Amino acid sequence: MPTLTLPLTRAEDGTQYAGVYATVFLIPAPAIVDILAREKNANRVICRINDEGEVHVGLMHDGQGGYFMTVNQQLCKQYGLEVGDEVQLEFRPDDSEYGIPVPKEARELWDLDPEARTVFHQLTPGQQRGLLYLIDKLKRPESRAKKAVQIHEYLKSVDGKLDYRQLNAYIKADNR
Repeated sequence: MPTLTLPLTRAEDGTQYAGVYATVFLIPAPAIVDILAREKNANRVICRINDEGEVHVGLMHDGQGGYFMTVNQQLCKQYGLEVGDEVQLEFRPDDSEYGIPVPKEARELWDLDPEARTVFHQLTPGQQRGLLYLIDKLKRPESRAKKAVQIHEYLKSVDGKLDYRQLNAYIKADNR
């Protein structure tokens, strides 16, 4: 698996996507060509950061023949990263079904409610990943379980036609 040492860069200094993302790693395509040659989810990777931990990420085209990986504030804080830092990144293919770990609460719900599983799997892979992230980012198991139920109940009520604004309104109303 490729291991690279790259500086953490401001997005506006290296991509045409400035303003959308604050910080990125710019990744030369030749360094990850073998990973990108996969048929399924080629841009989904697991990245080990400074031998400290791993994150599931998607690599995006930088518009100049290379790729970039976004780095949010939470990730910077977790790994003590600042713009200009040289960081060791080890990439390996993410061949998992969803491109991120599946929260235990979602799997348990699918076991109990086959209709919830069916309607969830009608969504696009990106929508599935986004909803799993919404569940997984919560700290408490009770909160993750509640969010999983809310998301799946909403999806069942709209026959799997996801609208994020409607979902947020549904969750907000349910939390009252």
